[in-house]
Formats: sequence, C-alpha cells, structure tokens
Amino acid sequence: MINRYSVSDISKIWSDENKYKTWLNVEVAICEAWNKLNIVPNDDLISIQSRASVDLVRMREIELETKHDVVAFTRMLSEIIGKEAKWIHLGITSTDVVDTAQNIMIKKSNQIVLNELLNFQKTLKQLALENEKTLIMGRTHGMYGEPTSLGLKFALWFDEIANQIERYKLASQQIEVAKVSGSMGNYANLELEIEEYVAQKFSLNLNNISTQVTQRDRHAFLVSVIANIASTLEKIATEIRLFQRSDVNEICEGFSAGQKGSSSMPHKKNPISSENISGLARYIRSYVGMTFENNNLWHERDISHSSNERIMFPDIFNTLVYSIRRMNDTLINLHINREEIQNHINEANNIYFSQRVLTFVLMKKQTVSREEIYDLIQECTAQCFATKTDFKEVLKNNNINKFLTNKELDDLFDVQFFLRQTHKIFTKVFKIKSDK
Repeated sequence: MINRYSVSDISKIWSDENKYKTWLNVEVAICEAWNKLNIVPNDDLISIQSRASVDLVRMREIELETKHDVVAFTRMLSEIIGKEAKWIHLGITSTDVVDTAQNIMIKKSNQIVLNELLNFQKTLKQLALENEKTLIMGRTHGMYGEPTSLGLKFALWFDEIANQIERYKLASQQIEVAKVSGSMGNYANLELEIEEYVAQKFSLNLNNISTQVTQRDRHAFLVSVIANIASTLEKIATEIRLFQRSDVNEICEGFSAGQKGSSSMPHKKNPISSENISGLARYIRSYVGMTFENNNLWHERDISHSSNERIMFPDIFNTLVYSIRRMNDTLINLHINREEIQNHINEANNIYFSQRVLTFVLMKKQTVSREEIYDLIQECTAQCFATKTDFKEVLKNNNINKFLTNKELDDLFDVQFFLRQTHKIFTKVFKIKSDK
C-alpha cells in the first residue's frame, strides 16, 4: 500500500515485524499445547517461551538459501533458542502457522473496520435526525419527482451500513478460524486438541474440516462483503458529486481555508474526497474475482493464492479503513445549501403535486376513470412547463373544478404532506419511540 492511502493501525498489523511476531506466537502456542499433552517438557517450554524472538535480518539471509520463508523462520528460531527448538513446528506444516497467523491479523483488522463502520453510523444518524424536517426535491432518473425529507437520505445510508455491519460480522466469524490440522488436514501427526488450544488462546473459531489450508471460500466471502461496503461508500460519494454540480449546488463537500480546487482555475471547488472514494471503491472491487479464483487450489493445496494474498489483505484493509474515515470526515464537514434547496423546490412551480391530485380524485370520485384524470393532469403539467405558471393555477384554468372544489384543491397543495410519514420511517430505522 502506498503511503498516501495507508492507515497506521492497519499498516502495523500487516507489517513484516508483526506478521513474523504472530507466526512466532502461533509456534509457541502449539508448543504449549504439546506441553499440555505431556510431549514438550516443562523446562523446554520455559526455554522456548523465554528465548524465542524474531531476527528478520537473519531470517532473510537464510531464506536466500532455502527459498522457503517458513523453513527460514524455523531455522532462525533454532539458532536463537538452541536445542529446545526441536519442538518448534512439531507435527505441523507451514500453513498451520501462516493461515492461523493471517487469520489472527484479519481478526484484528476486522475489529478496526467494525469500529469505523459504527462510528460512521453515528455520523449518518446525526445528519438524519438533524434533517428529518428538511424538505429537498426528490429525483428519479435525475429528474424532479416530489419533495422528500433530506433526513431520509441519511437514514437510508445508515440502514444500509447496518446491513453491511451484519454481513461483515458473519464474514468475520467465518474467517477468524484456527487451522492446525497438519499436512493433509487429517491431523495424522498431531492431535485435535492442539488446534483447539490454539483457537482458544487467540479467541478464534474452529475449522470443522480443512485440507492443508483454510478453505478460501471464507476469504472470498469476506472480500465480497468488503467490496459491498465499498459500493455503499461509492453510492454516497456519487450522490454528493451529483449534488455538488454547479447546476445543482445543494450539498457540497466542505472547502477548508487554503484548499485549492484546480491548478489552473482558481474558482473551482471540486468534490475531490467523493471522487477519491469512488476510485478506491473500484480498486477494492477488483480483488473480488481474485478471491474466488483462490478457492480453486490443486488437490489438498497449492500456493497460487499465497502470493496475491500477501498484497491483497494489507491493501484492501488499508483502503477500506481509509475510505470509511475519509467519507466520515466528508459528511461531518458537509455543506448543506438550504437556500438553493428551497430555490429548486420553488422553481418547480408546484408541479410535484400531480400525483397527490391524481390520487385524491381517484379516491373521491368513484365514477372517474384513471385514464381520464391522468390525461387531464398530464396536459396541465405540460402547460405548466411551457408557461412556467404555477401548477395549481393551470389546474383551475382547465376545469379541475368538476372534480375538486377550490378548498379541496388548496388543501392538497401543502408541501408538508411529503413529510407526513417521515417520523414513522425514522422509528423503524432508528428504533426510536413513536410519538403515539
């Protein structure tokens, strides 16, 4: 991961120093499990626990000869520990250490992601509650529809993030497993109690069954959920970008003192954070296909997955956490242009009441056909667009009175009508108590 998008707490988890320290912790834990089975003597275990450490320089020197990082790792430990190192790597294979250690690092990364998502949810909830009564012109197909609550937009994103959190917890549960089942996954050279001890020590779940590796359907599921989260972030980013367009200008990213929008045009204020997040979402999604291909390994195991996972997991976790944090900051500093929002509602000349008039007439007049009243209202909307005349006045000029009294018509044109169910929706989304 390039420094521009790296996140310090994620980068520390996936650093070489921490990775090999985690390998060491797994190796020592396996020795402890053997000790409990009365195979590794107490004194030898104490020596291993007290002496074992990682010398990265020496390990890399050995790897130049062995061309095998785990063999280089165990030989480095033998040099440091001495004769008691005979118990290191007893009965296990490389991926017992590598997969378990990687899943430990994934578990730590997952907790950071979940914390960031929960923090992001708080921001969305606050924005939703603050804007529950804020009317904004709703749009479908990019065209004016009817006014709606701006708060509903944030509530929708809150609810979607809640769904993502639920998916992420399930994916986390499935991938956070210990894998200490030996070379063929049949525990031939060790006992099932070894894996159980390691799982308990690192608060991991257990594989029911494995080959030499943890099956990569678990990784594919996690990365798919991460890509889904990225799609939600991009959805939000796209909405901000659309709202920030010069001809809309309703919701914009904050623009700090000294910030520049263009190298050549000083007047520009571009939605750079949202564009950045959109681009990174594409990058995250590019890993999905790879993870599904990684599930297809030869016989009990090959290492075609290993090389890309070394790159993928540090990158995808850094990118995801960076994107969540940046989107959260963007929303915290969001500028809501309430004056322009109201201008767009006003310039629609009340045409957005067309459905309400249609529905009311159909409910009141039992003999009128939908086609008759629909065509009349559509003709009136066309006149409204052409003449830029208020929709209610156009209706009055086109014999709407044969369906509605003037009072009924006036009563229909209440813009607060479009907010009448908002609180009920909020009650469902946020589980808040209803006023009733």
